[in-house]
Amino acid sequence: MTTVYLIRHSERFSNSNIISWNTTQSPLLQSEKSILSVEGENRARKLSELDELKDLDYVYASNCVRTLETAKYILDKQNLKITLDERLDERRFGKDNSLEIPNWYTKQFLEEDYKTEGGESQREVRERMDEVISEIVNNHPDKRIAIFTHGYAIFFYLLKYCELVSVNENREVALKYKGEVFFDKAISAPEIFKLVFDKDNLDIELVEGLYES
Repeated sequence: MTTVYLIRHSERFSNSNIISWNTTQSPLLQSEKSILSVEGENRARKLSELDELKDLDYVYASNCVRTLETAKYILDKQNLKITLDERLDERRFGKDNSLEIPNWYTKQFLEEDYKTEGGESQREVRERMDEVISEIVNNHPDKRIAIFTHGYAIFFYLLKYCELVSVNENREVALKYKGEVFFDKAISAPEIFKLVFDKDNLDIELVEGLYES
C-alpha cells in the first residue's frame, strides 16, 4: 500500500503588486519563478504541522519555485530531501485567447484536447502526470510520498479516475469518485488530495483540516 499526497502549492505572490517588469524572459519562465506571498509562507508552515503529513518517506515537486517554497517547511521539519521533476509542472497555457473564447476555463475541462497555441491540453497534462506518478508509486512500494504540484495538473490527473460532475466560470469544480462527490468548490492554495494505491485498488479523498482555526 503506497500513499501519495498530491499537494497544490500555497498562495502565490500576486503580480498585481508589481508596478512594472522589464524582462525578456518568457511567460513560462516568469511563472516558474513566481514566489509565495507572506500569507502563502504562513500556510506552508501550517501545512508542515499537519498530523496527516508526518512521517513521510519521499518528497517530489514540480520545477517551479512556489512548489519548492511550499515544501521546504516539511523538508526542514522531517529532515528530508526533495526530487524535482518538470513533468509535475503546471499546464502550459500558451497564447492567451480569453477574449476570443471567454468560456476557456470550463472548455478546458469539458474538452480534453482543447488547447491554445503553444499550450497543453487536458489529455497531454494527464499523460505526463500519470507517467511520473506511476513511476513514483512503482519505485516506492509501501511508502508515504508527498508530491507538490499545481491546480490544473492535479485536476487533470484526477480525471483519469474521477467523474467531472460540474465546472463553472467561478472556477468551482465538482469531482465524483466511486459514486461519491468528494470535491465541490474552487481549489484552495494549498490543497491536499490523498491517494492510496493498494494493488488493483485506489482510494481518493480530500484531506481536511488545513484551514481550521
